[in-house]
Amino acid sequence: MNYVDFQKIFLFRVSSLVYEEQLELAILVCKRLFPDYKNFYTENSRGDPNVLKDTIQFCQNQDKETLNINIIDNLLLKIDDITPETEDFENASYALNACTSVYETLEFIKDKNQNHIINIGSYLTDTVDFKIQDDKELTEQEIDNHPLMIEARNFLLAIS
Repeated sequence: MNYVDFQKIFLFRVSSLVYEEQLELAILVCKRLFPDYKNFYTENSRGDPNVLKDTIQFCQNQDKETLNINIIDNLLLKIDDITPETEDFENASYALNACTSVYETLEFIKDKNQNHIINIGSYLTDTVDFKIQDDKELTEQEIDNHPLMIEARNFLLAIS
């Protein structure tokens, strides 16, 4: 499946999910990207993986009935503080995607806008794209057919 077809299917799939399923997908992506942030932290001694891990746990424990915007806003600031700048660190792209996926999950909890879920899915596929093209330039077709990209897209489409 090519990128354009995947995007159409993913958008349709996300819009057919209820809030709890959308949140579950977001959290699963955050958990999947978390090791990349932890690796970045180990290599650069920059950031705080516990903030990211605790925020993912917070998102997992959210009940839309007891939403506390002040706590979410505070967590957004903490995530912003630990998010690496790609200009400062050559290897920050994976960690950046891990942080922004958690940030967008918090935003989703606040406003229930499914565009955050679409963005979170993009952070996963972008990370996979970066990894499979780490040392070589691939064509769009090679990227689409790469087993890691196929697996990532199937993962994103599997939630129902």
